[in-house]
Amino acid sequence: MIGKLLGHNQVETTARYAHLSRESVRETAERIAASIAEDIL
Repeated sequence: MIGKLLGHNQVETTARYAHLSRESVRETAERIAASIAEDIL
């Protein structure tokens, strides 16, 4: 999903740059989801 949002066509491209901890990714995903929810609700 992150790769698609960044415009990457291959998973390997995203993996090359994705050196984030799972907790950081989870927190970011939650913030993005909350922001989207505010915009559509």
